[in-house]
Amino acid sequence: MKFFCTPPPPPRCYHENGKNYRGTVRKTRKGIICQKWNVNTPHHTKINPGTYPNANLTENYCRNPDGDQHGPWCYTTDPKTEFDYCAIKQCAGERVAVTEPVEKVVFNECGKRDDRILRSRLRIVGGIPGNAPWTVSLRDRRGNHFCGGSLVNARWVISTKQCFSSCYVDLPGYSAMLGTVYRDPQEGEPDVQTIPLTKIVCGPSESQLVMLQLEQAAQFNERVSQICLPPERHTVPEETICEISGWGETKGSGNETVLQVAHIPVITNKDCNKYFRDRVRENEMCTGTFHGGVGACEKDYGGPLACQYSDCWVLEGVIIPMRRCGYQGQPNIFIRVSYYVDWIKKVMEMA
Repeated sequence: MKFFCTPPPPPRCYHENGKNYRGTVRKTRKGIICQKWNVNTPHHTKINPGTYPNANLTENYCRNPDGDQHGPWCYTTDPKTEFDYCAIKQCAGERVAVTEPVEKVVFNECGKRDDRILRSRLRIVGGIPGNAPWTVSLRDRRGNHFCGGSLVNARWVISTKQCFSSCYVDLPGYSAMLGTVYRDPQEGEPDVQTIPLTKIVCGPSESQLVMLQLEQAAQFNERVSQICLPPERHTVPEETICEISGWGETKGSGNETVLQVAHIPVITNKDCNKYFRDRVRENEMCTGTFHGGVGACEKDYGGPLACQYSDCWVLEGVIIPMRRCGYQGQPNIFIRVSYYVDWIKKVMEMA
């Protein structure tokens, strides 16, 4: 009598963060077929069997070689989508262990600014003219400002996908303007840099985020600098005073041609949900208002909510559209950047 061993079926879910997932799923959650790990078309695979020899990067199966907290992923065969997470669920009853950030985070080359710049020169609703050298003005094909963004390294800007018609928008003609206080600077204004956009990468579907790649690296100076990214899953303490900045609608409260900055206190999601009836999610954060209406409006969207730690500014939130902007007594909702730090870093590393 002969006995034949039947191999166990491939796993239908992944444990913890999926780093040890060895199943045969080869499609993303959007239904896109995965690219093979050992080929460089349509995307160059910086993560491959050579760089991660023990990660079982075979064929085009979904894997998580870098321990991404969102689970298994793959490069895709869609030339416009470099990578995406896979259509695999975490095994029931499990949660990904999240490491608490250390109490003191050291920032070196980001989040610096010289607050003396505007004292000799000459809104956001309820704001005042200000200096935020990481705030980017996104420009359409006619050169008009249409949304904000934040410079997170010399080649990448973070904004919100609501600023674009889709994740596959043709970018020729679109640009990022850096280093200007004015929405429409005069020709010859010092240190203004206008750099074409060459790539758009949409974040996880619920994130509302996009990453925009610049054609060339921005040149850092006293008017242009990158903002720091927060530690993963960092939560800003309640009553921390942060600031928003942009060239958007001011509802008559300020000069829209000049970068406006407003300071607003962070509130807990629990308190925020008292106003929004539990619609604020874990990947979002809220700020309150001191008095009157202070908040972001049209053309501010995609811009930063920046919080200061010691002498460094950190991108804690991204401005997203709300039904009513700068409305008295209404909290402001932002996408919580710390929730997506691993995705942001991965996008920049793969470029």
